[in-house]
Amino acid sequence: MITPTRTRCPLLLVADYRFFREMGGGDTKTTINYLISLIDRVHKIYNDTLWLERQESDGFRGMGFVIKKITVHSDPTKVRSSEDHYNMVREKWDVRSLLEVFSREYSHKDFCLAHLFTDLKFEGGILGLAYVGSPRRNSVGGICTPEYFKNGYTLYLNSGLSSSRNHYGQRVITREADLVTAHEFGHNWGSEHDPDITECSPTASQGGSFLMYTYSVSGYDINNKRFSPCSLRSIRKVLQAKSARCFSEPEESFCGNLRVEGNEECDAGLLGTEDNDSCCDKNCKLRRAQGARCSDKNSPCCQNCQFMASGVKCREGQFATCEQESRCTGTGAECPKSPPMPDGTGCLERGKCRSGKCIPYCETQGLQSCMCDTILQSCKRCCRTNLNDTCYPVDPPDVLPDGTPCIQGFCNKGVCEKTIQDVVERFWDIIEEININKMLRFLKDNIVGTVILITGLIWVPASCIINWLDHKRAKEARERRKWEDQDDFVQMSNDARPKKVIYIKVPINRNGSINDEQM
Repeated sequence: MITPTRTRCPLLLVADYRFFREMGGGDTKTTINYLISLIDRVHKIYNDTLWLERQESDGFRGMGFVIKKITVHSDPTKVRSSEDHYNMVREKWDVRSLLEVFSREYSHKDFCLAHLFTDLKFEGGILGLAYVGSPRRNSVGGICTPEYFKNGYTLYLNSGLSSSRNHYGQRVITREADLVTAHEFGHNWGSEHDPDITECSPTASQGGSFLMYTYSVSGYDINNKRFSPCSLRSIRKVLQAKSARCFSEPEESFCGNLRVEGNEECDAGLLGTEDNDSCCDKNCKLRRAQGARCSDKNSPCCQNCQFMASGVKCREGQFATCEQESRCTGTGAECPKSPPMPDGTGCLERGKCRSGKCIPYCETQGLQSCMCDTILQSCKRCCRTNLNDTCYPVDPPDVLPDGTPCIQGFCNKGVCEKTIQDVVERFWDIIEEININKMLRFLKDNIVGTVILITGLIWVPASCIINWLDHKRAKEARERRKWEDQDDFVQMSNDARPKKVIYIKVPINRNGSINDEQM
């Protein structure tokens, strides 16, 4: 068994101007901190996973992510009329086109994965897109991929994207955003969607759908943050084949990624590594000689390298987390912990605040939140007595908001609409493999085209052969007639008149002697 020694996938995180404005509230530090917190939660899912084939004895764990660089676009990128850029002003993007344009960035080659965070609303309920990794060493797509050339562009297909806005125009909650990003990373690491078999798509009473389920998961069930046996097997093969190429060994800190880690006092990102930041030097230390007390890039209560005045708001109140707003103290650079909202304050999903936490409606009734697994009921609020009990709608009925995940997609006006949460780009399938089963299935589904294709495959070569034989026979006939008709006259030395020479074709035996019987 090959156990990887390099266990961290270095990430490039990119927030476009829409994400900066909507999720970051127009503040760079808020945007950066949101992304760091999200990756921390996603990293825990991966780091705690035992990647195995069949038995625990052949598994390995501790594989995860490290943020290497964060890019935040505060404004749209200006482009010429004939050009495209993932951060340009455009009201509607086809999700595939957006990922392809994002994948043109040359800088992606320096990372294990590059991921775009946007606030665009995509058609069909799609929340993300990613290129699937493959265990074949020279394949394109997913982690540690070589470049790919298409339509005059070089594409780096170690990429994916996630949107914080669902098809119904509503912002996804933190729990759902975590699962979407973790799901897309799962594709990059080599997992397809879970097949519809009991082992990899169990019912709610068996723990619910796994992370790589085709449809969006709610986060209620125990399996929602786990990989199925099918995903474990697929990803394990990719990690064994490719992780040594672009993964890194765990480090206590990484200076230059905008995240304060280990013994760092600050981290100004790229500007810091180029020694151009006024608060933080290239070694991630504060410029104390110039009077710097904090770093604007890293601390919410820091401005111009100094502590902000007491009373300046540094965090808005959050009903999702039952936290009140928080204000700077004037004596430190960090935003103080928010005080909890009063118990009983309403929060997400008809929940109530309790000791600074949002308790969902079912839990306030002494029950467990769940997703009803019938299409007719799955857009109603449902509870269950325990993990193994049946999920049932609450009484009186409570219709879930539009955009809430349901059994086969998302709720819309109380109806569970069939939508897939993401699409998967399988470049390596197309380029490197012609699978006979897929080919037969394609031919069966396209019977008219198949008949034309097979007829053409037989008729065209046969016509060429017949035409070649006809030409060959005609040429031989012409040569034979020419030979039979030719007259040569020679001048004999003792005769003044030329004599006609007649050519006779003499049969020759296999041993080279003349066949007298036919003469």
